Amino acid sequence: MAPFPAVFTAPGFAGVKEMLIPDYSRDLAALGIASLAFDYPGFGASGGELRQHIDLPQQLRTFHSALEHLVHHPCIDPERIGVWGTSMSGGHALAVAAADERVTAVAAIIPFISLSPTGNLGLAPVVVRDVLRRAAGRPGLTIPAAGRPGEVATMNSDGAYEWAATMAEGADTYRNEVTVASLPKMLRWSTRKAASMVRVPVLAILAESDTITPPARVRKALARVKDVEYVSFPESHFELFTDHGDAVREKTVEWLADRLL
Repeated sequence: MAPFPAVFTAPGFAGVKEMLIPDYSRDLAALGIASLAFDYPGFGASGGELRQHIDLPQQLRTFHSALEHLVHHPCIDPERIGVWGTSMSGGHALAVAAADERVTAVAAIIPFISLSPTGNLGLAPVVVRDVLRRAAGRPGLTIPAAGRPGEVATMNSDGAYEWAATMAEGADTYRNEVTVASLPKMLRWSTRKAASMVRVPVLAILAESDTITPPARVRKALARVKDVEYVSFPESHFELFTDHGDAVREKTVEWLADRLL
């Protein structure tokens, strides 16, 4: 019976809430835990005139807004609220947990900490073309969010294209593209400081062959956090959800239930 414990989350990079999240929400609901999932402005079912544009500060503000909604909802117990996320949203989950003491637990699956400045240098010419186009008053460029190895895309390793294609089968609002103007600011975005300030229990699920969110980078960011449970799998970033998808979901749901019920 109400009030119920709850969790909130959003998609990973360029995703929509119909990708991956529904299976987690269904398993959590079976245990009596409510879920709130949302699309970022400009993506999926959310509004926003500038579509497919990654605005990381705005995304983090949306996480805070979701928390604010939950703590004031009459059916939700404001003292039993957790947050979880994957990849980019895993980084946001750590950041919102560090900033707001109303979050009581955070499950971060292959969480984004920061990008390597030398990563995907093949995007540099596309970024330059985009800057020149917009300076001339022409529409900015978009680029595939996920591509095959060797293709020009924001992510073209770790099985990105295959995972996105599979997940998109049930997500009618998903578009495999982002604005090129999104990319330069991502190089300066980091959740390292926020992650080090988390004071609630953390579940960190890592993929040991991950080149997008390397496990060593996550462990370093969480080194000062007192209560962290690490679970590692031998796969790469997206293979974590194809080869071990059920195990990752079961562990995440079990861990959140242990701390919220």
